[in-house]
Formats: sequence, C-alpha cells, structure tokens
Amino acid sequence: MSDAPPITYSPDAAHTARRFFAFQKLLGTPELARFYTDLLINSPTAVTAARERQGCSKSTAYKYANTLAELGVATELDEYEDGSALWRADPVSGNWTDETTLELGPVIIAVYGATSVDDDLELFVDRHGKAALAPAVTATIDYLKGNTTRRGVADDLDVPAVEAIAVTQAIERIIAVVKDHDPTLDDVTFDVDVHDRAIEQAPYQRSDE
Repeated sequence: MSDAPPITYSPDAAHTARRFFAFQKLLGTPELARFYTDLLINSPTAVTAARERQGCSKSTAYKYANTLAELGVATELDEYEDGSALWRADPVSGNWTDETTLELGPVIIAVYGATSVDDDLELFVDRHGKAALAPAVTATIDYLKGNTTRRGVADDLDVPAVEAIAVTQAIERIIAVVKDHDPTLDDVTFDVDVHDRAIEQAPYQRSDE
C-alpha cells in the first residue's frame, strides 16, 4: 500500500480551471462571445433585449444565456423587467503564461466575438490568423495610452501600415465600449480619445446611451 500523502485539490485550482474553460469556449465561438459581451456591458438586462441588440433568434439567445450560466460567467437574477427575467454577466479575466504572459479579459473576448461581424477584423484574421488578434489588442492599447503610433503598431505586428490602421480602428472602438467592464484595464489611462462617431460604429452598444 502506498505511503504517498492523499491528493488535495485547491478551490483556487477549480476556479482557474473554470476560467480556462470559459475562455476556451468564448474565444472559440464568436457568436457566444458577442452575446456574452452584450450581457456584460448592459447588465442587468433581459435575454430578449440582448437578442434584439445582437439580432439572433429567441431560441439561440436563450441557448447562449444557458451556456454562459453553465460556464459560470452569467446568472439569471430574481428580478424582472416588463415580465422578463434579468441576467447579469460577470467579467472573466486571467493570465495565460507560456514563453510570455498574455493577460486575458473581456476586451479580448469582445474583439474575438466581433470577428464574425466586423469586416476589418475578419480580413485581419483571414490574412494573419486568429492568434494575431491578441497582440493586435495589446498594441492598440499601447497606442491609446500614447506609447506608440499606428505605424508603430504596424512595425510591432509586422503588418502593412494600412492593415495596422484598419485593425486598430476596429479594436479601439470595441475597447471604448468594453473598457469599464474589463478588470485588466482598471488602472489603465488612455491619452488618445476615440471619436464618438467611431464608438457608434462598434459592434456593441450600451442600452443606456
């Protein structure tokens, strides 16, 4: 009989695993990521309201809501508006460390979710792959912080300047809408303003604006 000590599992490890699987599911399913982002920036909100904003069917909207609940990132509340139950989505964030550390949060999820509705993001992914979006988000944040220019982003990403301009413009309008709901950006201050007209073109809209 082995004298090895019993294996114990930390609640923190389970929480980390749940976040990992949530990220995996959201980053791999753009439509679900987009629905999650809508719930997050408009919480609390009804599934029917999110469905209307995102243009999906009633059955699909409730399927997405239930999937988010199973992933532990959304909750149906015991509150109602116009007869419909309200839902709340919670920000999910964490670090993925390999050769470097990648900080993941709602902005990353929102950008990946927008790849199926934003032509510039879709073209960027077609040319450079989905993995190239994460450094593009990081570079866009650096641009908004005033640490680089759009042409500097092109050099960092090793892409033509015209592509860097297009992808940063697509990403920055998403960041402008989602930033206040992303804990990874709590202490980040932007020196570059995103024009209101650009924000109006974002694939996500807050219902209170």
